[in-house]
Amino acid sequence: MTQQYLPNSNYLLPYKEAEIRRLRLQHDLIQSYMGGLILAPINLEQRGLKILDSGTFDGFWLAEASKLVTEPILVGADISPTMFPTSSSGSTGELSFHVQSVTEPWPETWKGTFDLVHQRLVLAGTTPEVGKNAVRGLVELAKSGSGYVQLVEGALEHLTDEQKLKYPVLHRFQTLVARMLPGLGWNQRVGLQVREWLEAEGLQGVSEKIMEIPVGVASLDRRLGDIAKQNLLEVVEHFAMAAKGLPDDPNIQAQDFEDVLREIKVEVDTVGSLLRFNAVWGRRP
Repeated sequence: MTQQYLPNSNYLLPYKEAEIRRLRLQHDLIQSYMGGLILAPINLEQRGLKILDSGTFDGFWLAEASKLVTEPILVGADISPTMFPTSSSGSTGELSFHVQSVTEPWPETWKGTFDLVHQRLVLAGTTPEVGKNAVRGLVELAKSGSGYVQLVEGALEHLTDEQKLKYPVLHRFQTLVARMLPGLGWNQRVGLQVREWLEAEGLQGVSEKIMEIPVGVASLDRRLGDIAKQNLLEVVEHFAMAAKGLPDDPNIQAQDFEDVLREIKVEVDTVGSLLRFNAVWGRRP
């Protein structure tokens, strides 16, 4: 597969085999620290659950979710059909895929029909205002009184003062990202905001699991530490590549990202590093 970028999208990373591999490893990492695929307290023994995965990419999350439920109706949606699977291999139940942006209105016939609306690592590619509106649209898709919304988002502005001193290169990277992303229509703090957004939409029983994931030598689990390291380094590398295409700006230099990429490789192998993700869920009243 040749390297592709999505038209009319804020997705910074290329759609190619390496990205599929990165997302698989990221999936394993997040699920390991979440302790499960679905944290929303829906009855997984109920037959015919209707589940939406927004930002589904290649439908891998749906394939995994299908193993937990019986005769489900699985719906995947993504801004691009590029990675939609050509068959339902690996999934059980009814499965369909649809082109849909989270920033556009959802089909009226979908509203109020889902037992679970799931979305992971999508809203960072929107401004805070657009992200809030996107969450409102997702909430409208859940069944009134029984449907749940579960969101998983990260943050690139989450370090405490103590952590900034412990991981100085990571702190520099996050500072650069904070300068870069708003101008591109991104939100580096979205993981810290999604709970507030769900509560603002009136969801009941809103709960949150905060995952601070140690990277490299900071992890007691070598396998997970290596996965986290690989994920972080690839993200930094892609930001360095994206920075090369930006207009000249004295506050954002491509060389700064190159320096961070070189130095963070040392940091993760000496003191480690840290990733943060927030899983938030609640029931539509």
